Amino acid sequence: MTEHFYPYIEEINPLIERFIIKCQAQVPAIGGHSVLLFTPEKIAAKIPFKADDYRLQNEQEIFDQLEKCPSPYIIRCLLSRPNIIFMPLLNAKHLHDRMKENDIHRPILPWMFQLTSAVVALEAIGLAHGDINPLNILIDNNDRLTLIDLDHTLRIGDDLEVGDEPYIRVHTRDGREGGGFLGKAGAEAEQFGLGSIFFYMTRGKELYADMTPYDRVQTLLARQFPDLESDNPIDNIISRCWNGEFARVADILREIENIAAEQGILDSIAGTESFSNVEYIAKRKLCKQYYSLLLEDSESKPVETNIRKYDAISIEKSADLSWKQKAHDVASHFKGGFNYNGSIHLALTVTITITVGAAMFLTSCLRKKL
Repeated sequence: MTEHFYPYIEEINPLIERFIIKCQAQVPAIGGHSVLLFTPEKIAAKIPFKADDYRLQNEQEIFDQLEKCPSPYIIRCLLSRPNIIFMPLLNAKHLHDRMKENDIHRPILPWMFQLTSAVVALEAIGLAHGDINPLNILIDNNDRLTLIDLDHTLRIGDDLEVGDEPYIRVHTRDGREGGGFLGKAGAEAEQFGLGSIFFYMTRGKELYADMTPYDRVQTLLARQFPDLESDNPIDNIISRCWNGEFARVADILREIENIAAEQGILDSIAGTESFSNVEYIAKRKLCKQYYSLLLEDSESKPVETNIRKYDAISIEKSADLSWKQKAHDVASHFKGGFNYNGSIHLALTVTITITVGAAMFLTSCLRKKL
């Protein structure tokens, strides 16, 4: 355990434990300030570690605005209640995982259209996603793209809160260009992230992936970019995105549509609908039932649950370990780190199955700052 995690575990949200028990949920992902829970009915619930976390409240406000003009390429909110957001569990993988499938065709232009359409939908209501990166992009089995994670979405013109190079346009540390080290939310920052994503999609390798983090930041500060093919229309968009030449993200979308029209695929780049309105209504009804369960005071019997995170250490299944020892191992393998705004990134992989009793013990361990 690191001291960085302490603020998040001193008053852990009791709704997490209650949801696991009453809704028979699994815990596949733990983030910097929230946990993502999955139910057997393929519904995801996002709950903050600390009750009344402002970031979850911000995400709820964003979803409320998007309900007036929903985008088919942004994750939908099924139900929003205090300290919890219900969303559909898509049969999809992160862009990083999809890019590792080198033997499978990548529909680059449709992906560009779908991702840019999502960002334009936010731009149309005065918002910027604020954290465009491969981990916030899902690709389903039909190769349809969905933009997720809106807890750092903010008003255009506000100071950006987070960012990972090479998907942010870093500024000088003294903030002379405005907005501090990360800059301000808006078309310039969004298109830089899009340009780096498009580069990743077309090359199969992230921008400056071979550099150290320090060298990568220094190179981005110097506005140095790889040579691209000047006669390639997609490379032309990437270059213009990096140099902030588009006044609006909507202008990028128009360029992509023009390329698609020239290639005769304009009618097909929208992709197949991932989540129908019929499914939305049915899932929303189920979410209301889940929330009603959470409000009940009756106790439920422990159910089995899995805790997983796919980008850190692994604990092998061991039959000779007691559940207390397994939970202790889980707690001892939390790792913490900081990004530019000092927020906490946790990494956890657990490949064992533990009972909710073990999960409760884990919670107790965390509270005691093991």
